[in-house]
Amino acid sequence: MTKHTSLFINPFSSDTSYEERLFFWLRFSLLGCFVGHGFWGLVTKKGWIPFFEVFFIDSSTAFALMPLVGIMDIMVGIIAFVYPTRVLLLWASFWTLFTAALRPSAGMGMSEFFERAGNFGVPLLFLGLYGASATSRQWFSKLKPLSDLTFSQGYFLECLMRLSLLSLLVGHGGLCVFMKHQVVARNLSILGITEVYGLQCFGLFEIALGLVACLKPRLSWILPFVGVYKLTSELLFPVAGVPMDIFETIERMGDYIIPIILLQYYRSPYYQKGQTSSHSSGVYADRAYPFQH
Repeated sequence: MTKHTSLFINPFSSDTSYEERLFFWLRFSLLGCFVGHGFWGLVTKKGWIPFFEVFFIDSSTAFALMPLVGIMDIMVGIIAFVYPTRVLLLWASFWTLFTAALRPSAGMGMSEFFERAGNFGVPLLFLGLYGASATSRQWFSKLKPLSDLTFSQGYFLECLMRLSLLSLLVGHGGLCVFMKHQVVARNLSILGITEVYGLQCFGLFEIALGLVACLKPRLSWILPFVGVYKLTSELLFPVAGVPMDIFETIERMGDYIIPIILLQYYRSPYYQKGQTSSHSSGVYADRAYPFQH
């Protein structure tokens, strides 16, 4: 297999190794998430005000701080793509969890937190695959594609990605069913869904889709469908709103990449090797692969 050292590769090409494709998708997802989120700080998004109010920061101070947060986010996204390190992934994991948790803290409901699993699931996976038990020097060293994927790393990848899919789909569905989210309702109005009943039915469909994607991810159609479905639905932001709302779509990069990561893992030799081990190792296999397909 040819080794590629450039930042950009064709992640769908058979000429690139599985490890290189995984490394690219993880970096690309962080790039999209942090650049998309950072853009809203640069343009001082009014919708961020409630998050600052959680810390008793007034609106004028909040507007002054937003561009700084935006610049920080964009820099993290670019550096994570060009020069990823463990310490940066630790910060990315904390920051995505922290910003997601701010939403229920600001009275927006828990669905807002779970819906952002595409944001925090990827940096958690990235950091987990490379391990936190490193020397101080290794924490700041540039990461490279893994040379191999161990059985436990593959198990961790599968479990975390499946749970992330469940969370982001059920969370988004919850916005429709329980909260009748105004922005989601605006986006769906483009599709002719204008009644509350239609919004709730759409949410129930997403919740069911999340359950199927988590419990039966090996169905031939489910992961490609989820990836295309999420990208299409999030593209409704600039269609129903204004052109710069495309950054809402970009910020949710993890939603579209998680199905790709999981699909390519199932097609990799590591999953096949893990399945072979699970069928021939008795009790150990039951502990290692609780999700049998």
